[in-house]
Amino acid sequence: MELVLEIFLEIYIELMFLIVPEKNVGKKQILIAKIMAVCVLLVFAALVIWGMVLIADYNNMWGIAPIVVAAALSLVQIIVGLINYKKHH
Repeated sequence: MELVLEIFLEIYIELMFLIVPEKNVGKKQILIAKIMAVCVLLVFAALVIWGMVLIADYNNMWGIAPIVVAAALSLVQIIVGLINYKKHH
């Protein structure tokens, strides 16, 4: 199970980093984009954890909202990354 989770997270992180440009930008811009991608990933993880805590500890079904927001925003970022990747390759 741990191996499957690790593979899933690795693929997810690679998809999240597709939004980072590779050509026609400087090293500083790439570094800033990578830092922003990691920060966004941490915010998404925090939203998911917050939602799970609301559901598990407080039996509050409003915990689904942060999970849905994190999933939707993550999906948008991945789609934009795929479009950006196909556009430049």
